Amino acid sequence: MNEKAARVNVKREETKEFLIRNFVYIGLVLVLILFEIMTKGRLLQKRNLMNIFNNFFLIGLSASAFTFIIAISELDLSTGAIVGISAALGALAGKTSVALVVPVCILTGLVAGSLNGFMIAKMKMASFIATLATSYVLKGLTTYLLDGSVGVDISIRVFDQNWIKITTLIAAVIIFYFLFEHCVIGKQSRAVGASAEAARQSGVHVEFIRFMPYLMIGLMCGIVGAFSLARSCTATTSTGSGFEFDILLAVLFGGMPLTGGWSVKYRSAILGSVTMAVLKSGMSLCGITGTAQQIVRGALLIIIVAITFDRKVVAAIK
Repeated sequence: MNEKAARVNVKREETKEFLIRNFVYIGLVLVLILFEIMTKGRLLQKRNLMNIFNNFFLIGLSASAFTFIIAISELDLSTGAIVGISAALGALAGKTSVALVVPVCILTGLVAGSLNGFMIAKMKMASFIATLATSYVLKGLTTYLLDGSVGVDISIRVFDQNWIKITTLIAAVIIFYFLFEHCVIGKQSRAVGASAEAARQSGVHVEFIRFMPYLMIGLMCGIVGAFSLARSCTATTSTGSGFEFDILLAVLFGGMPLTGGWSVKYRSAILGSVTMAVLKSGMSLCGITGTAQQIVRGALLIIIVAITFDRKVVAAIK
């Protein structure tokens, strides 16, 4: 009886390992099949592929930088708010000159990311609390500054051209891949995520390594804010709303472990972003409202964490 139970446990563990190892591919195939059926073949039509790309473009940019956040075993719940405040300040700057929109968006993202990095690396605050607090502050500031919405001159749409977005995405993917897989900062980020104390004793500047990922994600959120503004020509209080969960779901869809460390792979961010882009586009085609989409994203987050979370690791999220 004990031998039978042991075999069952081994089989269960093997099945779980298989699911976790191939989660990204299984998830992408299931999402494609499900929404291709639900949309009656419209999901992969030419006119909708551009919509999928636009979703992938914004999520993929941020998820590339978010890889470093997960690698150091931290979280950032302020990304949506950073996109919102970047777009808001960019739009306000655009009233003076359209040429100021992109620089102001990027600078805003860098400042917000630096603030998060300072609180977490220098003040030793838990990333969950620090970034959640930043999110509330930035959302309140965005609401105060916009008082509804602010428009930008239509000439800003020059940045919404496909070749610019494709070039930006390719450049970002290559740069972040090189930094993560072949540079010291990538290796040290995973070392800090695996054991900050062991990394410190090995000569790693832990505070710097914990600061830089937040600067990176701030930069990318600023860029996302600029492109969001270029697409809609308007900054509203809802700009960037829920974006933090899109990024988190993307990296989890890609099979990236919340526990961070050496098991984090850069490809997870890209593959997961594709799945998330297809999911968002499919839900829109099916006529699922924004509120219902939030419910779906929340349910998926619970399911994915339940499947992939390694309960053997204590204090995975700081």
